[in-house]
Amino acid sequence: MKAIIIYCSKTGNTQKVADSIQQGLKGSADMVKLDLTPDGIVKDFSPSFTLDLAPYDLIFMGGWTMVMKVHPYMAAYIQRCGNLEGKAVVGFLTGGAIFSRGHVRDDFTELIESRGAQVFDFTFITTLLGATLTKRKLRSAEEFAANVMDRFEPHTQAES
Repeated sequence: MKAIIIYCSKTGNTQKVADSIQQGLKGSADMVKLDLTPDGIVKDFSPSFTLDLAPYDLIFMGGWTMVMKVHPYMAAYIQRCGNLEGKAVVGFLTGGAIFSRGHVRDDFTELIESRGAQVFDFTFITTLLGATLTKRKLRSAEEFAANVMDRFEPHTQAES
């Protein structure tokens, strides 16, 4: 089973969550940070940039929430991402307002399903009370990833 974590982070919060997810996967996942400037603009944006996801069984995608939706760059990346069809995708989004959770989950699910992939699971980590995440929230992200892996491995074995 091969996993990858793809994320973008403006303030560092989503990067911390991605690092915690990597720990929950016991360091076994590849990790790709989509590079952004401090203003949230993609450095050297290339709409044709895609990563070949064919070798991956489980794909974690994360970013921050913007107006209760997936950040536009991550949304554009998902819409153009190669070999996403038929894949299991796990979303991890960060944002300041807890009430964004349902809206961004629905937006993420619609983006993923429009590409012929399936949302295996989703988590939303709030960052409202300060610029940094608490250790409890990061531990929760790590446990979330470990739980996803535990549930996904039997899923892939059943398909073999």
